[in-house]
Amino acid sequence: MSTLRSGFTTGAAMTAGALAVFLRQSGTVQVITPDGSALTIPVDSLEADSAVIRKDAGDDPDATDGAHIEVLFRPAQLTEAQPQDYTETAGELTVIVRGGDGVGFVTRPGLAVPVGKYAINPGPRRLMTNNLLSCGATGTWLLRVAVREGRVMSEKTLNPVLGVTGGISILGGGGVVKPYSNAAYAATIALQMRTIAKSGFDTAAVVTGGRTENAVLRDFPALEKMQIVRIADFIAHSLRAASAAGIRRIIIGCMPGKLLKYACGDENTHAHKTKLRPALIRSLGIPLRDDLPLEEYDTMGELASYLTAAEYTELLNALKIRALENLQKWAGKASAELALYSDRGERI
Repeated sequence: MSTLRSGFTTGAAMTAGALAVFLRQSGTVQVITPDGSALTIPVDSLEADSAVIRKDAGDDPDATDGAHIEVLFRPAQLTEAQPQDYTETAGELTVIVRGGDGVGFVTRPGLAVPVGKYAINPGPRRLMTNNLLSCGATGTWLLRVAVREGRVMSEKTLNPVLGVTGGISILGGGGVVKPYSNAAYAATIALQMRTIAKSGFDTAAVVTGGRTENAVLRDFPALEKMQIVRIADFIAHSLRAASAAGIRRIIIGCMPGKLLKYACGDENTHAHKTKLRPALIRSLGIPLRDDLPLEEYDTMGELASYLTAAEYTELLNALKIRALENLQKWAGKASAELALYSDRGERI
């Protein structure tokens, strides 16, 4: 199997743009990351006081891959700083950091940057100033970062849910984009839970996909869309993160296949390839036919086709009881509430 290729962050792209202008360097520039490694980043175009860097996310399925990061970098006066700007100082260097078209604006608490500021995280700002300082930059400068089609790209990210409007965020102080990892997804879930809590909500709903999300929004009309978190296979982590964030009520929307895994106590439902658990099903005490070959069935849907409607309903009710025991254990002080749906999105 070939190794997945890493890329560079929007924060590294912003840094590369500033370096290209300061050094008057086309072709490529080197960005030194916090761990001391060097990223060689191509310069798409260079003008007198601006440069364009095309973001390369490597093999990560990043919505901002290929984005044109446009960086204006010029000498400035401190009096030019506006309330929504950042003022970064390192040694004898001061940089006013500003967002342009396609860079988001923070409207809700809970993120790494305050409400009323551009969505340019502290890590990328430090990465930029440290690299410029190491190249001999001094004095006061203005950096404005913009993203072509950033507003459109943002619709494919979590920014609308997190309260970042008008564009994407400038992220990634480490400089490197590593291909999709479980740790990154889990961190995103925790961030969403904190944002929900800091926005004043005490209820969150966790779902695994679009059908359950739409069903939960339909059946719980008091919920806002930002209170819905897609958790993929991270059920236990998500409930713990919600509880840690101060969420008091967690609605778990799922279908029978996930319900079975929750009943089995699977903290990460992707880790288990066997979809049916004959031993667990038999332990529920449901009077199923002796000739029912549970070991031969792969899915709950397949099993349902061999049961009467009454038998299947009894099985689901028993699984719900067992699942709720585990869900409540993972939810801690929060209250866990289960909403079960068919594959057509109908409430069971």
